[in-house]
Amino acid sequence: PRRERVRKPSDTKETAFELFAKGTGVEQVTATTGRALSTTWGYLAEFIQTHRPSSLDPWIDPKTYRTVASAVQNLGTPYLKPVFEQFDGKVPYEQIRVVIAHLKCQP
Repeated sequence: PRRERVRKPSDTKETAFELFAKGTGVEQVTATTGRALSTTWGYLAEFIQTHRPSSLDPWIDPKTYRTVASAVQNLGTPYLKPVFEQFDGKVPYEQIRVVIAHLKCQP
């Protein structure tokens, strides 16, 4: 019989999650873990999906959050590109991705 392989989160990802749980900013987590900024934003999106923080204030400016959330609702799509284009590229994809991950977790 073939054994199921259980994937364990990497130590680096666990470190990132611990830092996010303390409200540490993305740039600081990037410096601490030695990962690329894009990887750290990906870790944050995953952290939000699994830990469901009540607020994204440590990582996303509240005004940006409201603006992106409103655009997602008005556009009626969870896709990143239409939201990105609505803001003429002024809101980075990483921030849009994190806000959408948070919105999906809300009851």
